[in-house]
Amino acid sequence: MYSKWFYITENIGNNSFSFKKRKNKKLWVPNLIKIRDFSEIKLQDDKDKIAFEDFDFDWKLSTNYWLKNFYEIDPPNPLIKGKIYLFDNHNHALYFWYLARDLWLINEKWNILYHIDEHADYRNPEVFLEKTDLDSIFKYTNFSNVNVGNYIIPAEKQWLIWKTIQIRNTKNLKDYLDWKFENEEKNKKIILNLDLDFFEPELDFIDYDLKKKVILDIAKKSSIITVSTSPFFIDQILAIKVFKDLFGN
Repeated sequence: MYSKWFYITENIGNNSFSFKKRKNKKLWVPNLIKIRDFSEIKLQDDKDKIAFEDFDFDWKLSTNYWLKNFYEIDPPNPLIKGKIYLFDNHNHALYFWYLARDLWLINEKWNILYHIDEHADYRNPEVFLEKTDLDSIFKYTNFSNVNVGNYIIPAEKQWLIWKTIQIRNTKNLKDYLDWKFENEEKNKKIILNLDLDFFEPELDFIDYDLKKKVILDIAKKSSIITVSTSPFFIDQILAIKVFKDLFGN
């Protein structure tokens, strides 16, 4: 899966946002490639390949582009052992968690998810998962009602995720450093699920170094790291700059 790029053309998932009001009726999903160096990350410059489109808070159409590919990366920082998957819209994390399960990077069930994000992404989808083979997960992630705001609970319903710990503000970051979540981690595999919109300028009142410290500490314990660039919520050049600063050597 994700071996070839494709378009989502139906009124489903992320394409359903303002679908009837938008002239463009399709979203582009790139293919996944493995890279060894952050310099291989390339921005998309084809104006026909839109990653996300919706009307913003001022009711202006926001058309957003992303990378030429999704990326699988072995991080250059030797203290980070988990594989990183970098992609645009956050619902794709669901597929990569199940891929990690099949690769024996995480447990079949009972994993801990640290969700670091401007948003909770914790709404219920209309239809839940029934099958959890990778082909079914891929179709569910891309061709159902799953979108950027409702992909976590389906994994909880199947017990792939035993507990989700939300980190969305200064208090949550300090709670982590005070080890208030330590007992949750015993005998569990850890997934770091980061949305780079946590670094968008309106959240600059949260200390950057505090964010980085917590993210890196969780990353060092994580078996897999899923990172979304959220093209609707943060400038993508800024997102990549932050990503390289966080996970570079």
